[in-house]
Amino acid sequence: MQFHPIISLVLALSPLIGAPACSQPQGAVQDSDAPKVKTLAKVAPKYDGARAWKDMQHIVGLGPRPAGSPALEQLRLFLESELRKAKLDPKRETFESTVPTTTFTPEGKLTFTNLYADLISDVDPKAPIVMVATHMDTKFLQNFVGANDGGSSTAAVLELARALSASSPRPVTYRFIFFDGEEAVRFTWLDPDNTYGSRHHAHEFSKKADFERLKAVILLDLVGDKDLRLSPDQNSTPWLRKLFDKAIVKAGYGKHLGAQSQKLSDDHLPFKALSIPVLDLIDFEYGPSFNNYWHTAEDTIDKCSEESLNAIGQMTLAGLKALNARLVPGPR
Repeated sequence: MQFHPIISLVLALSPLIGAPACSQPQGAVQDSDAPKVKTLAKVAPKYDGARAWKDMQHIVGLGPRPAGSPALEQLRLFLESELRKAKLDPKRETFESTVPTTTFTPEGKLTFTNLYADLISDVDPKAPIVMVATHMDTKFLQNFVGANDGGSSTAAVLELARALSASSPRPVTYRFIFFDGEEAVRFTWLDPDNTYGSRHHAHEFSKKADFERLKAVILLDLVGDKDLRLSPDQNSTPWLRKLFDKAIVKAGYGKHLGAQSQKLSDDHLPFKALSIPVLDLIDFEYGPSFNNYWHTAEDTIDKCSEESLNAIGQMTLAGLKALNARLVPGPR
């Protein structure tokens, strides 16, 4: 992501049952012969902050994970394994892109691979789609392990996938996606050298019939800071940000909402450009002096905490619950 200081949705029931009490017409189906309506057990999503923290430790332990690196491939294999354990079917989206020629990218091109898994609604297979996203790569910097920037959000989205996969009912379909190539190859963020994975996925998804069902993109980035305070992002959709903020306060996590509004460029922008409501859940004040740990070798796991990683999971679930109620009104 980059700081721009320029401007600071029980199955679908047949028509309602409840005809007037009277003798049944000849040939009517008797109740005992009627098809049984499946009743979905209510199982609330349970986000395990301790497990997410353990995953984050593993991710950071892989070391720097820039696009095209063996370490990033190890991370993808780990995520695929864990998603399958959660009864999800991870899919890869591989593409090649021209990039700036640097000492890290001497050929001026890179192969990127996004990873995603869909959790189909158990209420309606054609339900609205909500995307829960993160980037998994780290920036091309020496000794940059990206504990908070990439590591924290990847662990959080993985645990959200587990929690929601085990829950019911699910009125919406979720796509959990781990983008490759969010980070610019050069040190300076300059379009189009950034958001390679999200731009590709947004473009490809926009050509599919299911795209019209995509109703929101919730992006997580930099969410493990010990002093977690989410930055109000001016590039996020106002009504969506307010909906999440209200749900977060109601859930008891209001202390993690920051006050310094910023205009942030991140993986949500390619979807915003397609008129999809977007929200960037991000703490862009990382370090004792505004943001001095960001994109440095100081972005290490000791600057993060299990408490914050648990909080962002609970906050996201609270916001998603409120969003579901808006997208698919009705009793839960």
